[in-house]
Amino acid sequence: MANSEYEYVKREFEFGSRLPPSNWIVVRIDGCHFHRFSKIHTFEKPNDENALRLMNACATSMLEKFPDIVFAYGVSDEYSFVFREETEFYQRRESKILSLCVSYFTSMYVMKWKDFFPNKDLKEPPYFDARVVCYPNLKTIRDYLAWRQVDCHINNQYNTCFWLLVKSGKTEKEAQQALKGTFSKDKNELLSQQFQINYDDEPAMFRKGSCVYRDKVETKVKTDHCGNPIKRTRLVITVANVDIIGPEFWENHQHILREEKCRYEYIKKFDINHRLPPCNWTVVCINASQFEHSNCFVRFSLIHSFEKPNDGTALRLMNASASLMMESFPDIVFGYGFDNEYSFVFQEKTELYQRRESLILSSCTSRFTSFYMMKWKEFFPNKDLVEPPHFEAELLCYPKQKIVCDYLSSRQAECHTRNQYNTCFWMLVNSGRSENEAHELLKATLSKDKNELLFQQFHLNYNNEPAIFRKGSCTYRQKLEESAGVEGSENSTTVRWDAMVAHVDMGPEFWRKHPYILSM
Repeated sequence: MANSEYEYVKREFEFGSRLPPSNWIVVRIDGCHFHRFSKIHTFEKPNDENALRLMNACATSMLEKFPDIVFAYGVSDEYSFVFREETEFYQRRESKILSLCVSYFTSMYVMKWKDFFPNKDLKEPPYFDARVVCYPNLKTIRDYLAWRQVDCHINNQYNTCFWLLVKSGKTEKEAQQALKGTFSKDKNELLSQQFQINYDDEPAMFRKGSCVYRDKVETKVKTDHCGNPIKRTRLVITVANVDIIGPEFWENHQHILREEKCRYEYIKKFDINHRLPPCNWTVVCINASQFEHSNCFVRFSLIHSFEKPNDGTALRLMNASASLMMESFPDIVFGYGFDNEYSFVFQEKTELYQRRESLILSSCTSRFTSFYMMKWKEFFPNKDLVEPPHFEAELLCYPKQKIVCDYLSSRQAECHTRNQYNTCFWMLVNSGRSENEAHELLKATLSKDKNELLFQQFHLNYNNEPAIFRKGSCTYRQKLEESAGVEGSENSTTVRWDAMVAHVDMGPEFWRKHPYILSM
């Protein structure tokens, strides 16, 4: 953050909520509005095998990307990821873990779509919400996974009966009525007697869900001098559709979790939803992931040949994604972005997701990721996505409008500081200096020093650089009036609010001219 008068907004209001140590961390990702999504994309009922295999592929990618995930279990449009008990991933900061996981999963879902649906285009962006739950011991983590598999069985058995009844001619209401109050054995009898189906013969992926984990596999690494194979045991990511309620699986895979006696009825008490304080301004700040002390977006921008110090097309893609965010979430009243970061301000009294922190954070991150992926080809028609972008996010609460304005000013001050430095740095590098030499030349320089360097060495007036680079981008709604003429009557005027993007100073004058923005 720029060293400015606004720095207090980070120091005094940003708190990184850390998850308790020696607890198993579970991130459960769930599709948002997937009933509509599956209908639009004509998924088969009650189960679409390709859609489930796509979810499994995304889960496999998650284990490849994040070594601290030791086990995953998925059913339908839901996946649970179990982190090892002593993980220090992101120093156990809840918002970082939550947003990064849901963003990467969403990114993989879009990226892998064509692998499983080669003849179907994505008609709308998928997105997911997520929550983080902590479980204190192996017993409860086992019971949690058992609970999800029991849920899989109950839901799949019901849906199998329901859709067979509907396909046989009953209305959906009649099918619901026929199944009302039935037990598992009743549904098995219905399937057997009416449709000659043994439920136990249905594909295990539908009945039991999918487990993703690292399995021990013996592989030949070389041969000795006598020609005998020398084998080593390696961990290979595996997808299996097996029973995880009983002890057999865990006895055979003790390297994942140790066996405990299972009992799963009580596990919901650990699932605590943190609600944001009322009458506080909510800000969700999304930025490209910085993972394991290396800036992944630097790598992403290198791989995709973004221009330095600024790629105007990449910035316009971020702005387009932000505009779609405002269309999707009416409670977002303002957005500000620069470089690989965007902050979204929600109206003071928003009741989005009943102000549940994890759901707001995860759905915003996932949807922004999805928009970014879906819009990529519009802005980079000649560039394929080589690797999926993923974003992290944090959620901030401010009690007063003035502090919100100061927060936004702090981000704009950071934009100026970072862009001025990068402009100087890349001009020096492009002129023949090494990156180390450029860093050394700019060390401890002030803003006026950088302006002088640009003017004297490169005949460049920094203030003439494009405003999108120097000031960032403000996204907000503007009132538009349209004449609606009707024959035989006077012209009437209709009003609509459209999202617009501007590159302006966010000082007091801006807010005086736009008082409606933070009062919507």
